[in-house]
This record gives sequence, structure tokens and C-alpha cells, in this order.
Amino acid sequence: MRLRDEKKKEAIFDATIALVNEIGFAEASTSKIAKAANVSPATIYIYYKDKQDLLTSIYIEVKKRKSSATMEGFEASAPIKETFQKVWHNSFRFASTYQGYIQYIEQFANSPYYDLVEDTQSDDMFKPVRSALAEAARQKLIRKVDFDMLVAFTFYPLAMLSNTRTTKNLRMTPKNIETAFEMAWAAIKL
Repeated sequence: MRLRDEKKKEAIFDATIALVNEIGFAEASTSKIAKAANVSPATIYIYYKDKQDLLTSIYIEVKKRKSSATMEGFEASAPIKETFQKVWHNSFRFASTYQGYIQYIEQFANSPYYDLVEDTQSDDMFKPVRSALAEAARQKLIRKVDFDMLVAFTFYPLAMLSNTRTTKNLRMTPKNIETAFEMAWAAIKL
């Protein structure tokens, strides 16, 4: 049995995201991914059962990395606007830095592969934010609406704003980033 090599696993991770973003899920075969990662096709099967496992595992790993970055400095006891601001800015910074990850998440979420991921795997990563927002809604500090609606009006726009391809004519200066945050906050506050 061959040993696992974290550098090879990370190369497979990076190659999968880059290739899927370039040519899509259907065209990104394991052999093409292996070639892009500079490993043999058999190496992929040390880490993943099959292509489906590879793609869903990469999605879950990207979500974990996003969650970790988003939750940095999170304090549930802080005032809700401060908490929301920290999470929103962390999310913006992650989306700006890792645009390829965000593109992969978006493609995955709009593919049949998404149905293979249990909601709890993704939801648990952001449970502290969900709980803080639910408590703020209970206290009538923010709108009491479904969590997915809160996300749609606050976090989805930052994915677009952080993407240099979709904001060619808009420089995301610190002032513009803060304006975008204030608009997101205005969408949910009471």
C-alpha cells in the first residue's frame, strides 16, 4: 500500500479546483486532474474512491477552509452588528483571496453533485453564525426571516463584489468594501 503524501493531496486539491473552473465537471476527468497535479492517476485513488468522492470531498474541504476563515475572531457574545461585521469582512477577504474556491463552490452548488452532500455537513460549519443571527432575530435586532434569505441578501452579493471579473469597473477600495457591508447590514437590521 502506498503512503499518503500531503503535498500530493494538496496538488490534487489545487488541480481539481483549477481544472473544474476551467473546463467544468464533466470534462475534468481524473486522468486530466492527475496530469495537472503532476501525479499518476492511481495516486488519486489513494485519497478518493472515485471521481464523485473526489469532487464532493474537494467541495467539503473548500467549505471547511471558508468556514475557518469566516469564523476567525468570531465571538458570539459580541454585539450582533460587530459579530456580523467581523464575519462579513472575513468572508469578503476569503472570497477576494480565493476566487477560484468561490467559483468551485458556486459550480458545485449548481450541479447534481450538490445533492450528494448532506446539508448537515455544510450547515454545521456555520452553526455559530446561524445561532447568533437567530438570537438577534429573537431579540428583534434583525429581521426574523429564513437563514437562507439572510445569506442571500448579505453574503451572496459579496461573492460577486469580490470577483474581479464581475467588478471590472468597480475598485473595491476600503471605502467601497465598507459601503457594501453597510448595505448588507441595512438589508437585515430592524
